[in-house]
Amino acid sequence: MKFEISNLQEGLVAVILLLCCFAAVFAVAAIKTDLARARKVFLWARRLFIFAAGLAVLALVLLTAAFLADDFSVAAAAQYSSMDLPFFYKLSAVWAGSAGSLLLWSVGVFLVFVFWLFRSGMEDPAFETTALSIGAGVCAGFSALLVFVARPFAGTGVLIDEGMGLNPLLQNFWMVIHPPLLFIGYSAFLVPFVIAVSCVFAGRMDDTAIYRQLRWWLLFGVCFLGLGIATGARWSYVELGWGGYWAWDPVENASLLPWLVAVAALHAIAGMSAKGGTDKFKLWSIVLAPVPFILCLVATFVTRSGFLSSVHSFGQSPMSLALSVFIGCCFLLWLACIVRACRCPATRSWRVPSRKSAFHLDKAEILSCAVVTLVLAAVIIGVATFWPVIWRIIKGSEAGFVPTSAFYNDVISVAGIVWAFLVGLAGLSDLPRARRGLTIKVLGCCAMGLLCSGSVYRLGGHRLLISLACGICAFSFVAIFLKLLHRLKIRARVAGEIAHLGLLVLVVAIGFSWGERSVQTLVTKGGKVVLGDYEFIYDSFAHKMSDGVTQAGPVIVVKNKDLQKRLWPHTNLYPGNRGREQSASEVAVHTRLSEDIYVSFDGVGQGGGVIITAKIKPFMLWLWLAAVLVIAGAAMAMSGRRARRSGQTVQILGPEPED
Repeated sequence: MKFEISNLQEGLVAVILLLCCFAAVFAVAAIKTDLARARKVFLWARRLFIFAAGLAVLALVLLTAAFLADDFSVAAAAQYSSMDLPFFYKLSAVWAGSAGSLLLWSVGVFLVFVFWLFRSGMEDPAFETTALSIGAGVCAGFSALLVFVARPFAGTGVLIDEGMGLNPLLQNFWMVIHPPLLFIGYSAFLVPFVIAVSCVFAGRMDDTAIYRQLRWWLLFGVCFLGLGIATGARWSYVELGWGGYWAWDPVENASLLPWLVAVAALHAIAGMSAKGGTDKFKLWSIVLAPVPFILCLVATFVTRSGFLSSVHSFGQSPMSLALSVFIGCCFLLWLACIVRACRCPATRSWRVPSRKSAFHLDKAEILSCAVVTLVLAAVIIGVATFWPVIWRIIKGSEAGFVPTSAFYNDVISVAGIVWAFLVGLAGLSDLPRARRGLTIKVLGCCAMGLLCSGSVYRLGGHRLLISLACGICAFSFVAIFLKLLHRLKIRARVAGEIAHLGLLVLVVAIGFSWGERSVQTLVTKGGKVVLGDYEFIYDSFAHKMSDGVTQAGPVIVVKNKDLQKRLWPHTNLYPGNRGREQSASEVAVHTRLSEDIYVSFDGVGQGGGVIITAKIKPFMLWLWLAAVLVIAGAAMAMSGRRARRSGQTVQILGPEPED
């Protein structure tokens, strides 16, 4: 029996909007009322919001039921699903469209904020009511987008027997899990936004519990956003036939920006445990913590505005104007928060750390440089991404300079090298400072860096920038490894060291992966293509049927002195409604320790030949392993020790090393 959709379901979303508005109004009223009545009003506001969150989950369940029941009276189901679509992909089709993905994100925002409300542990009525009013207001904004623009339950208005089906490119395991992971990360950044703004307006900037919660939720967001980016990169690598995991597409860049700023905010919070860094990094933390959520809204705007051309975009949508207003409101609230925070005397009373030895590594200054490096990289990438739009607004014409992949690669390479060097210095600053001991360790790290840099430059024949990156990462790797051994010796947590080691490997892997070799050519049966030490031989053309999908492509034999491997890049032909077939490419990848052998099938040529693209992509395995280390380190850090106050220094990441 088909699932009947009526105006009741659209009315459900409107009820959610009303409940959020009432919750926000009640929370504001609780701020203005006397203390005796404020608690009761606040509890009513919280109950209304929790009820709204429950209805939001119900709305997502109802939309999912429409997809699974093949109810094509719902426009979203008719556009993105079909009768013959497997269950797994029917489920993912729910968030394949603009309306469904926004509903999924809205539900994530509701659930994350409700979870925080129950576990915040904050006893200050002013802080609680301010946070609830901001959180409920943001959720009301999402609900308004769903009610007036996205309309996930909108009907088709005509009788449709079969849906149009899911885009073949999206019928991939990685694309099934990529959007939910991404939206969990996006949703998590709402909590730092709410906490940072609320603590400023409630006068709680000196409360150490604030920064402990900021750190935990930023780590949560970094962890899940990192998983979302990694799974999306893996999808791009094996499905699109780009030959890469990252194309510097505007939507890809927009998802990277909140991750970079969130990592910068984590470094700022870490700086509060350094000597002399409490007040200095307090302002940095408050300023940076809300930014990732605003940038997540900007990323959503990019995918729905049509202002920038992107393979990930939903195209131009009427949602763009409403989203711009929503982003503007959040941005103004953030600016008001900054102005109020800058007026706080505590943020201006910076301490100058005392110098106890001739050779001294000031961790506060090192972390300051790390924060600036990450923020500057995010600003350059953001401006470059939106440069065509900025130029059109200013000059009224097309931009003469269009950022290329080489430009972005150089920016991220330089930022990665600087950050890696600072990580090494910070690791050395945390080691025990016995007489002459630190100097010897620094010299040892420098010697390892110089040896590695020279070896890569001479033996590998790579660019100077790659050699420099390897040398600095080797320097920092030894420093972090020494710190890791020290923390294991004193039985301290090592989550940060694991994440930093992963990031160092990531910097090196990214640098080497850009030095790939490739060739695209027409090959006849029995012919071969030579690329480096490898031969690619066209052996035969194979066909296969799998779950109603026709697969066809050339069998390519890859050979070198120690390898012989058969690869099958192919095209999947999906049956479509009314005789319309859809196709998607599927690349063949053979992963080795130091490189990937990557072959894609680009079409059939003349004389019975096939057009293939062969690539040798170095260090790809290390890139995925590095991503795993970074995410694992962030996940481990979420269970780290609680913050405590020691003198005037907020201990967020553990005690300062003894001199």
